[in-house]
Amino acid sequence: MSDTETTDPATDTSGWAFGNADEMEWQALSDMVSMKLLGVADGVGIALFKFAPGYSGGTHHHELAEFGYVLEGSVVANGVTLGAGQAYAAQAGTDHHEGGTDGAVLLSVFKLPG
Repeated sequence: MSDTETTDPATDTSGWAFGNADEMEWQALSDMVSMKLLGVADGVGIALFKFAPGYSGGTHHHELAEFGYVLEGSVVANGVTLGAGQAYAAQAGTDHHEGGTDGAVLLSVFKLPG
């Protein structure tokens, strides 16, 4: 790019990641959980998680805030049952436990491990 050319901020995709869930395969994390990692920026990911009926995850700690939105089914987060259309926000420094009572698909924004 020359000194006289400028980048149009409306079309500049530098620093952006784009994902299309319809074009991605589910990646098995265990026999009860699958994930589609839609995008990553600055160590934070946005992903779809699919929980099998009866799933119960272990307790984990949040270094940064985590956000979840239930798209299908239901999830129990720290004892609170959330159905489709409901969400949670977990503050940094909190512990979290979740499970799916009848199976669920959850959209989550979270700090990637590592």
